[in-house]
Amino acid sequence: MPLSAATSRDAPLRLRPQQEQMIAAIEAAWGQGQRVAIEAPTGTGKTYAYLIAALARQERFVVSTATRALQDQLVDRDIPALLAHQGLQRKVAVLKGRENYVCLHGLEQARSKLQGQHAGALAQVERWAQSTQGGDLSELDDISHLPSLVPHITASHDECLGQRCNHFERCFSNQARSRAAQADILVINHHLFFSELRHRQMLGVGHGFVPLAQTMVMDEAHQLQAIGLKVLAKGLNVGDMRDYLQTVERKTSLHARGFAPWQALQQKVQQAMAQWMEAEQQALGPADAPADAAARATSRQALIHLHNALSALVAALQGVAGSAAVVAQLAGQGNVMLQALRQWAQGVGKDLVRWWDSPGVVRAGQAGDLQAYGRYAWRQGFRESPLWLWQALQTLSPQVQASSWLGQGVQRWLFTSATLGDDEALTWFAQGLGLRSDSSDNSEAGDAPLLASLRLRSHFDWAQQARLVVPQGLPGTDAPAAERAQALAQWLLPHLKTLGGRCMVLCTSTAAMEALAQALRLGLQGQAIRVLQQGEQPKRHLLQAMRTAPGGKTGRVLVGTLGLWEGVDLPGEALQLLVIDKLPFPPRHDVLHAARVQALRAAGRDAFERYVLPQTAMQLRQGVGRLIRSASDQGVVVIADERLHSRSYGAALLAALPPLPSLDDEALPAFLQALADKEIGT
Repeated sequence: MPLSAATSRDAPLRLRPQQEQMIAAIEAAWGQGQRVAIEAPTGTGKTYAYLIAALARQERFVVSTATRALQDQLVDRDIPALLAHQGLQRKVAVLKGRENYVCLHGLEQARSKLQGQHAGALAQVERWAQSTQGGDLSELDDISHLPSLVPHITASHDECLGQRCNHFERCFSNQARSRAAQADILVINHHLFFSELRHRQMLGVGHGFVPLAQTMVMDEAHQLQAIGLKVLAKGLNVGDMRDYLQTVERKTSLHARGFAPWQALQQKVQQAMAQWMEAEQQALGPADAPADAAARATSRQALIHLHNALSALVAALQGVAGSAAVVAQLAGQGNVMLQALRQWAQGVGKDLVRWWDSPGVVRAGQAGDLQAYGRYAWRQGFRESPLWLWQALQTLSPQVQASSWLGQGVQRWLFTSATLGDDEALTWFAQGLGLRSDSSDNSEAGDAPLLASLRLRSHFDWAQQARLVVPQGLPGTDAPAAERAQALAQWLLPHLKTLGGRCMVLCTSTAAMEALAQALRLGLQGQAIRVLQQGEQPKRHLLQAMRTAPGGKTGRVLVGTLGLWEGVDLPGEALQLLVIDKLPFPPRHDVLHAARVQALRAAGRDAFERYVLPQTAMQLRQGVGRLIRSASDQGVVVIADERLHSRSYGAALLAALPPLPSLDDEALPAFLQALADKEIGT
């Protein structure tokens, strides 16, 4: 639905039938006190539909998204356009997590710590920080070395000094929260929503920092499961221990100086933390294989060493606990951390899964050197979580749970996405969130809240606009990534030359992405086609390069991994050949995936049919959905995985996709040539 801020409010707002159907379903469900989930394919216009339904309540509402890109689109384009068309005045605000805003204290500290290649980028950030109104780092994606600067110039909740900070009044994060509290329409993201629940659980419901509302819209809702479990997982951060040691240093110097060798005790804990971090990194092993027994044994010894060093410090604190209440409090906090370390050393409990959460940037540091890792080093640690999001939500107190869809504190919930299920009841989505669909007999849900569901069909004519190709003769999916990448690149090269680029390749692993990008670059040497790789530039720059390539002298091929499987909009001639290197089955080495499979099997259920296949179908649909973005788009989907035809489950995966007529390898060149000739003739 075309709509711009310049649209006259006197002109009637033309809605598509699907949008009217979506609005009617929302209003009906909300009128009956039901939560509602709507699967609306790309191009449906679901954003305007749910905004119209929410605005009609004439009350404050919150929209939560999975990505910052959609947050920005809502605040910068969609909401202002709709408000202008309807002649409405509403205060609109966007709120992101603390780590999305520059920390003025961190920036001040970085001046004395960062030298060399970071100096120029840091100077640019400092100049920007003096003029920016919001302090949102998304404004800075064109500054070189910004990713390596971010750990030093941002602050997580645990790292924030609060009112002790000299920059408290000017803090961009605090200012954003103030605007959020006054907004009629607040746009947040899922990570922040779950962080709010976690914060209320820890400090009490009265200590929330995200002002929720009686109407909650969860866009890109298919990501709620993964994001929610990650945020709500229990565990211990290295940063928690770092903050604890800093507090011990300050308080013992005031209240217990000379009663124990405090500096030596703290240094031992600090050194043990560094060794523990390094050992856990090694124990992770390669991404595709478990760590060996020696690495696990070293990790356990490092944990014991840390436990003993911390125990010595806590014992010293307990010995002088009578000197001040704060010292006694520190002794108690230390005991809590010791218990967490002992819990990590024990076996995982029933229906729980645990993992070591480690940002990738940590691996770039030197062994045992915490400073080399930057602030990300403090954000790693161990996590333990239930298998499903609804289980994690049920562990929250009733007062906190009331702010989730399992409670009664919010009157109206809407969940929407382009992919929520493979049946009309959206069972895949409903079960994961602990909801009971109103259109299926789901006895397992018991007395779970009722969920109304609607599954809209795409209004694009996929059968006319697109074709599906499954290449023959490529190495099997179990072949080494380099071998498969080389073969797929050789298969692709003539087709890329025919189209002059206009291609995006979605890979299921980083190794495959890197190998394929390298092979394509070698094969396209001397051609006016440039290969772009995810991670080498900010995402928005890569997509802009793809959009502006048609009609230019140099074509583009974009190769990426999971970050490009969704949230990518390349309409028209920018993308006419979409390649998926392999069926996106959940990675077998993922501990959460493995635990879910094991639990389902233990319960006598078919884990593949109930979990693995629906999960794969959702991801595959997300990827395929990148191709056709408008009624005039045309193109080819290539799924380079013969299992789509050779295995029994292939039919179920094909059925989950839009109707795509098949095209064999021999007919593909002529089809692509026709696309290329059509553009030349227009």
